[in-house]
Amino acid sequence: MHNSKGLSYLDDEKPRIIIFCGKGGVGKTTCATATAFHFAKNGLKTLIISTDPTPSLSDIFEVNVKGKITQIIDIENLKAIELDYNLIIERWKEKFGNEVYSVISSFLPIDKEIIDYIANAPGIDEEFSLSYVLDLYEKESYDVIVWDTAPAGGTLSLIKLQDKFYKHLRDAARLYMRVRHALDILSKGKREDPLRVIKTWEELTQRVFNMLKNEKTHAIIVTIPEALGVYQTKRLIGEFKAFGIHISRILINYVITEDICNCKFHMERANMQRNYIRILDEQYGKDIGLALLPQLSREIKGIEALKKVESLLF
Repeated sequence: MHNSKGLSYLDDEKPRIIIFCGKGGVGKTTCATATAFHFAKNGLKTLIISTDPTPSLSDIFEVNVKGKITQIIDIENLKAIELDYNLIIERWKEKFGNEVYSVISSFLPIDKEIIDYIANAPGIDEEFSLSYVLDLYEKESYDVIVWDTAPAGGTLSLIKLQDKFYKHLRDAARLYMRVRHALDILSKGKREDPLRVIKTWEELTQRVFNMLKNEKTHAIIVTIPEALGVYQTKRLIGEFKAFGIHISRILINYVITEDICNCKFHMERANMQRNYIRILDEQYGKDIGLALLPQLSREIKGIEALKKVESLLF
């Protein structure tokens, strides 16, 4: 008997942020959009954000939500946005560009083109996408934020990058203290204080970690009943637990049910799947709980299709 809890939450368990993660092609976005629809349908102001490099929210909702928080027609309380690279970079420049320029220009004769140069550095877009989610979280404009993340490797890289950035800031502060006197001489004492900027960014990073580790932030790992899915799930659980992020469910998608086992092909695949579902159940069913979503005959596109998935998940 599977320890299946579905995705239903008790009132006191309701999360502020639900992070959907998993490897590419497991139906992560479908599950995330159906979950966002569920909370909106139940009267909660809900926002779904996609930071997937190849997002499909617009395709599923059949509404263009790229780069702008957009009301989903016919679903009260539900808004959506796909964060693209250009939007994130522009937001980064608006928030940090002048601050970075003021510090660097106090030491070196540079113009504001340095802002564009730094904004396009590898990792800036990933770093700031977390900051963007944090802003929405702290403003409390939404009861629930559903976050459709990049495929598993990208999600883990994002969190690891945040951790490295935090440690790097501390190293930068120590380095600056060692060369402070020499820089005072070079700049003749007329400069911005880098320690102030470092402290501001350090505090921002800590707030991001506080958000991710909050008991109202839940991760849902979406997987498939195959060997690769089992291995990927194990790795994700280990990584999230290492960062103190609460995992509320393992959602097994594309499960072949008995009603469609009408040929040798489907029967063989169903038998194979049952073995991997059993493995996941034995390892994580008791502590985390499983939710199963059957293989559907049609693509998930449009509100009516979302309603079907929502009814199966909840």
